[in-house]
Amino acid sequence: MTSSPPARGARAVLATGIVLGVAMLVSMAATRSHMLAANFEVYRVAAEAVLAGEDFYAVAPDRFPDFYYLYPPITVLTFLPFAAVGLWTGFAIHTLLEVAVGLALAWVIVRWIERERSLERLDYALIAGFVVGSIHTVPSLVYGQVNLRMALLVAVGLWLLERSHTVESSPLSHSHEPGARLEFLAGVALAGAALLKVFPAAIGVLLLHLRAWRAVAGALVTGLGGLALGALLFGAGRTRQFFVDVLFPRTDDEAFVGGLEPSAAYVTVRRPISVLTPEIEPTLYTVFALAVLAPPVAYVYTDLETSTDRLVAAHATLVAIFVFFPSYPLYYPIVFATLVPALYLVVDPLARWLLVAGALLANVVLMGPTLESVVLAAPPAIGGPLETVGFAVLTVASPVLLGCLVMVAGCVVYRYRRSRGIADGDRSGRSRRTSS
Repeated sequence: MTSSPPARGARAVLATGIVLGVAMLVSMAATRSHMLAANFEVYRVAAEAVLAGEDFYAVAPDRFPDFYYLYPPITVLTFLPFAAVGLWTGFAIHTLLEVAVGLALAWVIVRWIERERSLERLDYALIAGFVVGSIHTVPSLVYGQVNLRMALLVAVGLWLLERSHTVESSPLSHSHEPGARLEFLAGVALAGAALLKVFPAAIGVLLLHLRAWRAVAGALVTGLGGLALGALLFGAGRTRQFFVDVLFPRTDDEAFVGGLEPSAAYVTVRRPISVLTPEIEPTLYTVFALAVLAPPVAYVYTDLETSTDRLVAAHATLVAIFVFFPSYPLYYPIVFATLVPALYLVVDPLARWLLVAGALLANVVLMGPTLESVVLAAPPAIGGPLETVGFAVLTVASPVLLGCLVMVAGCVVYRYRRSRGIADGDRSGRSRRTSS
């Protein structure tokens, strides 16, 4: 175990996330109760269409006629049981399952942290509460989303990947078979997340840099196998429909033309890029976003010797993925797997301070519609200036985006100071391999 950094910052992030989550739940109950189970109803209607032999990409719930199923064909199998029960019974079961998934994710995070340092009961409670009930999770539970499943698969994949590296680098390991098996399973888990939401497939960049070829193989077998099985069960035409009619049109480039509206809920570096360069060809926003994010992530990748090096690199990767695509705030749980361990395990004080500051800022999920509600509720003397300043800021960047960029900066600072010996980012990483 390494000499542990203070837990105050990590606890502050987790506690504020939980408190704001409670506030979010109260607010949604008052203003968005009509959206309860919105996504779950889409899944259930799609499952009913499958059983009826209909096109599950072409049906929508009566309550939400513009909401359609958006995942690869194979994933609809997981929702078939809900077609056999009523909407609200199914939603209750689905919610309990998601909470169980969240607790499993918290367990993985705790196991990851406790490989390096001990935790107290307060930390267990805060980690579980943050994963299941923070401001980033509450909307997914209310809508009946599956983002916690995605987050769990990402966490399991990265955790197994790190464990495989530890096993293979141990001088007491006489065979690469255990590490090889763990690495392959890591790829399977990560591909499972990509089958569910597609964009986690970008984690493959980290696998390629680590030369984790078995993980790459596991991901390809799982991803391509899942698509092939979907084509076998539902026909190649349905898989083609997913790519052509569902996935490819979801780039949302046109929404950024002339500058993204402050009321839009996207969390992405494309927002400030669209404001600064409103006249460029929309497809170039992807290139510009890559130009902003690739250099810092590549720099963090320059040395991945220790477990904390790899943790920070994985965190920079997940945060960059989150803000590269036109993501929504409720996709933020994808970073839970690395965010919480990094808050507890990064020893360097400056890097840790930036990670904590960025995570605290990211807890402020303030978007245009929320600001409008705050302005209407505030006295005119406060609401007027708040509206002027708030929307000017939100036009360029939301607090979540700014917080994510601060965390990327924290990862860069960690790498810079580690490379110059200013602060030891992982004393245990070396000692574990030399004393095992």
